[in-house]
Amino acid sequence: MLVALCFKGRTYTRGVNLVETLGVEIGVRQAGTPAAARAAGAVADAFRDAGLEPRFHEFGLLGYEADEPELEIDGERWDAGPCIYSNPTDGTVEGRVRRLGKHSIGGFFPEADVFAVEDETGSELARLLMTPFGGPAIPFLTGARQIAVGPAVFISGADSIRLRELEGVSARVRVGGRFVPGLTERNIVAELRGQSEEAIVVSAHYDSVWRGPGVVDNATGVEGVRRIAENLAGHGHMRSLIFIAFAAEEIGCIGSRSWIFDSEVTGELGRIKACVNLDCIAHGERLELMASPQALADRLAGFAGELELGERYDLNVGPAGPGVDAFPFHEKGIPAATVSHFGYHEYHLPTERVELVDEQRLADSVELATLLVESLLEQPVQPD
Repeated sequence: MLVALCFKGRTYTRGVNLVETLGVEIGVRQAGTPAAARAAGAVADAFRDAGLEPRFHEFGLLGYEADEPELEIDGERWDAGPCIYSNPTDGTVEGRVRRLGKHSIGGFFPEADVFAVEDETGSELARLLMTPFGGPAIPFLTGARQIAVGPAVFISGADSIRLRELEGVSARVRVGGRFVPGLTERNIVAELRGQSEEAIVVSAHYDSVWRGPGVVDNATGVEGVRRIAENLAGHGHMRSLIFIAFAAEEIGCIGSRSWIFDSEVTGELGRIKACVNLDCIAHGERLELMASPQALADRLAGFAGELELGERYDLNVGPAGPGVDAFPFHEKGIPAATVSHFGYHEYHLPTERVELVDEQRLADSVELATLLVESLLEQPVQPD
């Protein structure tokens, strides 16, 4: 049964809801797993239902299977989240904790404490990294972005504050994980041809983290892209639209970087005049609008003002930042924007569930992104 929903004059026909399909029916869909392959098929089917002709852009992948990390501080068990692509420890290692300093990968990521666990000679055995955003201990990547890193775990923001006062305390750490070579992942790409070869990318990632069902992050964003595609597919446009559901975002935006690399090789990247990305759009404290150059940020903020979103949400407008699939476009000098509601306690945790999804936030995000996309189809902004 198809259900028609109307938001601010736009009608979306709901025959499928990718929040439910990806976040509930499929659930955890780490890059390189059979569940991720099922998710790719489901997104492709949804794109077809929206009137598009999807194709797969495939790329090779080094996967990673994490074990549950173990951490004891002065004999007390502390929560720990796996650091993806971390090398394992040799069994359980024991040493003393020393604070190395703090680090931020940029954007809206705050500075986070970094601790070392050292043996009696001062050699580093493992690292304890404060989780991004200061919330619970979650699975994440370390900031350096190289494939393999030394043994490391993430600790919560509260535990990081505790640990600052415990310099030299004893720690026991066990890190387990396996690198899985020879995997294949796939971005789902569907183009809606316009009068010009110039194109606007509309994107979201469909993979999730270790043990996380990814309901909010980012089944909501993929559902948002589906709604935009459904709404715009029946109209002629001055420029072309390329809808992409990216794979492997949670392990370093590998899907978007692979697509950009191949598109640069073939020359297709020269067609792209902007990227509008949706990530975590239905639950969170703030409405984060991250866009560069400034002209694009100003345009996005202007549409948010027209929709009076600042009266409903804590609105934050800033430049394009790392950690989302729009950022690799920005690195290539392409105007790029991300719409996101953030942060929230359940981020990257198994406790993400469909009951957290706020349809009003989702609808507002889709409406805002659609206005920006339509304006870019008519008049792209110039890169700096």
